[in-house]
Amino acid sequence: MTSTATLHAPGRGRRAWALTWRVLLALVVGALGGLVMYGVSLEADPTMQTRASAGLWLVADVAGTLVCGTLYVLRRRAPLLLTGIIVALGSFAPFAGGFVLLAVVSLATRRRWAEIAPIGVLWVGAALVADRAFSTYVVTLEGPSPSQAAVVVVQLVFTALVIVTGMFIGGRRALVGSLREQAAIARREADARGDSARAAERNRIAREMHDVLAHRLSLVALHAGALEYRAGLEPEQVRETAAVVRENAHEALGELREVLGLLRDTSTADEQARPQPTFAQVGELVEGTRAAGSPVTFVLDHVGEDDLARLPVSTSRHLYRVVQETLTNARKHAPGAPVQVRLHGSPGERVGVEVTNPVPEQPPSAPLPTSGWGLTGLSERLRLTGGGLDVQRRPDGTFAVQAWLPWVAGTEGHA
Repeated sequence: MTSTATLHAPGRGRRAWALTWRVLLALVVGALGGLVMYGVSLEADPTMQTRASAGLWLVADVAGTLVCGTLYVLRRRAPLLLTGIIVALGSFAPFAGGFVLLAVVSLATRRRWAEIAPIGVLWVGAALVADRAFSTYVVTLEGPSPSQAAVVVVQLVFTALVIVTGMFIGGRRALVGSLREQAAIARREADARGDSARAAERNRIAREMHDVLAHRLSLVALHAGALEYRAGLEPEQVRETAAVVRENAHEALGELREVLGLLRDTSTADEQARPQPTFAQVGELVEGTRAAGSPVTFVLDHVGEDDLARLPVSTSRHLYRVVQETLTNARKHAPGAPVQVRLHGSPGERVGVEVTNPVPEQPPSAPLPTSGWGLTGLSERLRLTGGGLDVQRRPDGTFAVQAWLPWVAGTEGHA
């Protein structure tokens, strides 16, 4: 993974420009400082003959400035060591004052007292020694010299100001880096939320397509299989079966168009926007399964019709999907086997539906295609609504699906 620091690292051109303007600034500052220092010397002794060492000092100053400039460019390789050399050497070279200044500022931006403290002490000490040496070997000022204490105080204040400036710059860089990191985290979180929303939308589409089409298409496949393998059907039976195939194919096509239309219309992306079947329509499922050749027994166990009418719409719709999926499952894996659907529960507690069918000894000779995710999706649907799903094969050879949901007072209307 690419880190935020890497993403915001300046390019080669920006790094070259940043170094160039710093070197130019250091040369300008050093030139101004050197001119002031040597200007005082020339004013006191225009021929510089009273100090034979002055000319040698000037040459050494220029050489020291070149060395300090080179070390400044390379300072990031060993910040503490190279900055110490620049400070020690540059304190004796007035023209290198700019490099000394920027080197100390650069080190202070790291905000490490273990590095700043020794460099600060070194700078103050070297500056005091250099001042005394400059007065001895280059120029002697006329009139009273400032006291040593005043020189120390001035150098301490100047050093502190430079260090504080560097630490302020370092703190600002850290703040900008932190804000960039927070912005990057926010972008990653937004991307993650977008991915999650897209995944949820894909799951919703897949579940909707499965719920709508699986039942109808399984009926079509079952009846088409009957036409293919049952050669002895009477013409009237063939017409009836073909009519069932045509009717279910048309209904599946209509429902598919309805779902696709909703998916294209972003203003009705909510699943609730499409009219959903409720448990009141479960009789059509039962009749359709019976017509496909599977005898279905539907039992209300201590549940009255009035109680069902007061089911919340969402609970009623989920129960319908449970019965739809389990009947489709039974038709696929145990075609022709009797299926029992038992609804039980009590208001204020929970409502359950149990669907059982015997497991055939031999798998169907012409099995219907299956996605393998129907019961998994059903379990997820119920889990999200506070219910649950249990699927098991009992010792007596019965395949049982038990689903339950909370039966609370509906606030969204009744089925």
